[in-house]
Amino acid sequence: MRMNWYYRMLLSYTPIFFVVISSIIFVFFTVLNNASENRYMDTNRTIVEQMMRNTDANLKLIERNVVSGLVNNNAIQDYFSDRPKTVYDYFVIQKNLIDLKSLFPFVHSIYLYKESDRRVLADSGAYQLASFADKPFLMSAYGSQGLSGWTNPRAYSLSMPDHNPQKVVSLVKLFPNASLKQGAVVVSIYTGSIVEFLNSFVEKSSGSVRLLDSERQPFQTGSAAVDPPQLYAHSPYTGWYYYTDSVHAKQFTVLSFLSNVWVIVVLIMIVLALGGFTFITHMHYKPLEAIFGKVGGYTARKGEEIGRKTPRNEFAFIETALDHLLKKSLDYDNLYKEDTALRQQQLFQELLAGHRTSSQAEWERQMAALSLPHAFDRLGVVALEIDHYRAFTKKYKQSDQHLLKFILESAFRELAQQRDLFVWHAWMKPYQIVFAVHLFESETPYGDTMRLICEDFRTWINRHLELTVSAGIGEESSSVPMIVQSCRNAQENVAYKAVFGTNTVIDNRMRQTKADGDAYFYFQAVQDMTQSFRKDEKSWKEKLIRIFESMNATLVTKQAMAEFMSNVTRQLTKELGMLSPDIQLLWMEYYELLFEELVDDSETLAELQEQLTAAMEKLEGELMRQRINRKHHSVAVQVKNYIDEHYADPGLSLIQISDRFGLESSTLSHLFKEELGEKFIDYVLKLRFGHAKRLLVESDEPILSIAEKVGYNHVISFHRAFKKLYNLPPGEYRSLHRSDR
Repeated sequence: MRMNWYYRMLLSYTPIFFVVISSIIFVFFTVLNNASENRYMDTNRTIVEQMMRNTDANLKLIERNVVSGLVNNNAIQDYFSDRPKTVYDYFVIQKNLIDLKSLFPFVHSIYLYKESDRRVLADSGAYQLASFADKPFLMSAYGSQGLSGWTNPRAYSLSMPDHNPQKVVSLVKLFPNASLKQGAVVVSIYTGSIVEFLNSFVEKSSGSVRLLDSERQPFQTGSAAVDPPQLYAHSPYTGWYYYTDSVHAKQFTVLSFLSNVWVIVVLIMIVLALGGFTFITHMHYKPLEAIFGKVGGYTARKGEEIGRKTPRNEFAFIETALDHLLKKSLDYDNLYKEDTALRQQQLFQELLAGHRTSSQAEWERQMAALSLPHAFDRLGVVALEIDHYRAFTKKYKQSDQHLLKFILESAFRELAQQRDLFVWHAWMKPYQIVFAVHLFESETPYGDTMRLICEDFRTWINRHLELTVSAGIGEESSSVPMIVQSCRNAQENVAYKAVFGTNTVIDNRMRQTKADGDAYFYFQAVQDMTQSFRKDEKSWKEKLIRIFESMNATLVTKQAMAEFMSNVTRQLTKELGMLSPDIQLLWMEYYELLFEELVDDSETLAELQEQLTAAMEKLEGELMRQRINRKHHSVAVQVKNYIDEHYADPGLSLIQISDRFGLESSTLSHLFKEELGEKFIDYVLKLRFGHAKRLLVESDEPILSIAEKVGYNHVISFHRAFKKLYNLPPGEYRSLHRSDR
């Protein structure tokens, strides 16, 4: 390989070298020829005074910010109040301290002292006054009604023992004032940062800034007390002295006579530097030459494989290769983290769902692979559900939903960690998360411990988030394989929020206060209620109330609510299908879908009862308007009322009623069926035999007398009709149902 890259490197660096050297020479001789002693002294004095003013301005800014924080910051003021505070409250106060600290120049520390509980809260942690390393200074300043302004340098540390305390100057402000003091805020600035700030104003080659306190003691450790020279500035704000030990201007006067000699020396140095630069570049180029040779050989081979000549740009090739390598490394790190989180979530979800079983040894090995603790005496399980999840998904964006779910995970974990308990979890459904808690013998009894954690978590959620959660506590497990039963028990318990209400904690003890429910025993009651609704009988509301009262006394889940609403919708479809086509169309186009969605918007039976009643009242109003608009509805109602009053008349027939209302019997039959959804003869039979069954069971009257009371002159006809309807003669029906009583 030719030396083209060598020469390119050499020619690339040489102009830079000449530019730098020429700039240094120009600046050097310009300063030598133009500087004078008086101007030098005036300039340095101005610099010292400017440094003093800048330092005082920064210190005053810190003091104003501290006073402003005490007056205006509610979180900092809250620290001195007597209100009980949680860990999160201290976190908010500490965060406000850090935010206040970020507004300060210099490297510093800040802490708050509260006299009532003798507690110190610093930006780095919380301390009891007895174990606080800066207690002597704090008590001295606090007992003397606070210090006026900034202190002189002193030793400072936060924790004991600290064998290497740092020197700081401090500012103490009492809260709210010296006469009503409840505590104090202390700001300490490291002297090294002040000195470093001052030295940033001068070049190292021309000296350094010296700083003395009000007693003329040096800020730097190890220096003896000195009297400041003539060239100094004294701060009326802090009482400190500022001066520099710069080179005297007369020395530049002497050097100005040697300018020609310096030119020759500089030229010699440039020649020597060029020679040394060339030699060093040649020596250091050897490894690059080997790399470029390998790159050239690789690109040549690739060019031959693809049949075209590739341009030889070794640096571009190396840059591309390094970028590719770094990208692969970052991708690998991200994939490893994602894979670890995915394996952890998959393991916990399969264990809780019962899709995986693990022995104790396998459990320990799996948790060790995930760098998680495995020890426990018992396992507790809690199933948490976000209440009204459908409204939750409508209210928040997808990203906000993930954030809130993460907050739920973190809050429960932190509450458990406050009790030194390890927790792991898995999302079993989009709205349900299951936590497993590692418990030890000291955590007894089990139920009380788990309920306390759940109640604290529920209280925290109610206080900080605009949502509620319901919790189900499962029975304790003694081993990992048994945790699946505890998980199912917890999921069953949280499902009973349908009867216990949302934003509740449900365990097995609360579950025992309700009887076991039957999803199908309400079928007949729903059928009776919907029939009354179809007939425009006001008793449907009372029947619906009794149904919900019965359901509230039993353990009902969301699934049972869905089955109940499916039954109600099905029965209403059947009953309204007997009415006019207009009413059927109204039901199918609007109300059927409305009733099907009621259960999705209801978390509890109380909510479902309220919404179902409102929907049925709205439908009842629609039916009433439809019926009023139909001219024959009033006639059908009059016929029905007439039948209700004269059902015991043996001569009651379709022809008799048709003559009474001036209609053809076929017309009356069709009108009755269309408006009331039931045939004339079926309604009459049902009404008569309904009264007959009641009299058979509740009275001792002879069957002949009962037959006459319901419109039958001949007991044989009554006997035959009764048996046809109920598959039993009247006497056996009475015997059977009286024995049941």
